[in-house]
Amino acid sequence: MRGVDALLFPTMELPEDRAERNFVNRPAQSRPKLFRTPCGFTLIELMVVLAIISILASLLMPTLSLAKEKARAIVCANNLKQIGISLHIYADDHSDYLVPAEYNKINGAPFQEGWPTILTLGKYLDAPRSASFNQLPLGKSVFRCPSGMNQVYAFNPASRDDREGAKAYPYVSESTGTKFYVDCWYGINAGTGDNRWPFLRVPLDSGKTVLNKMASVAPFASSMPAVFDGFWVHNGKDERVNARHNKNTRTNLSFFDGSASSFDTFRLPSVRDTNSMTVRWRY
Repeated sequence: MRGVDALLFPTMELPEDRAERNFVNRPAQSRPKLFRTPCGFTLIELMVVLAIISILASLLMPTLSLAKEKARAIVCANNLKQIGISLHIYADDHSDYLVPAEYNKINGAPFQEGWPTILTLGKYLDAPRSASFNQLPLGKSVFRCPSGMNQVYAFNPASRDDREGAKAYPYVSESTGTKFYVDCWYGINAGTGDNRWPFLRVPLDSGKTVLNKMASVAPFASSMPAVFDGFWVHNGKDERVNARHNKNTRTNLSFFDGSASSFDTFRLPSVRDTNSMTVRWRY
């Protein structure tokens, strides 16, 4: 009966049934893959990833730059503290007299020396030496500010943000018979013509030889700078105090009490001012 029904009423095959039967009967290798494993990024996906990376980098770069500059400022402050300690030890060894800012042959000194070479020769500090004026030595130096420029100065700075003030000043040494230079990126609170400032040229431009004592700065020890981010000796010139930290807006100063601090360069009082209570440069 079943066979008769099959003959009388043949089963109607739908198109989807036929497709399924054909798919099953095909060899496996010729069957189309219903799901394909992706083999990599599409161009659009890659562009999106690159755009995200660029955005993140632009957000992080200012933070990284600021962190690096803070690190350089900290190293600079530590340099100034080390120099400050050496100035006190020198005074202890020399009857309380402060180190000369420089010995000047033109004014009558027997040889040319600067305070960094004096401290180096006396083994109060160590620093690499250079054989010529324009050659910067290799190696680390306590006299090198990490935010200073890796060049020897060409002109006296004209303003507090003049980049010439961030360059090295080569101090020559002649007293040992072997001439050499010690490059310094820091200025000293000194004058060349009179004794209004703690450190002095020997002899002064007047021909007199005067040296101040450490005791003379004791009343101002916490407010009187000894060494600072700047050029050579300021000698009453404000433009020799240099803005070199925090996008050339701040200056580190070391004081006679052994501390070192950062200041807004353009709010620092004049080196000729005697009324400031926070930073007092002169007697």
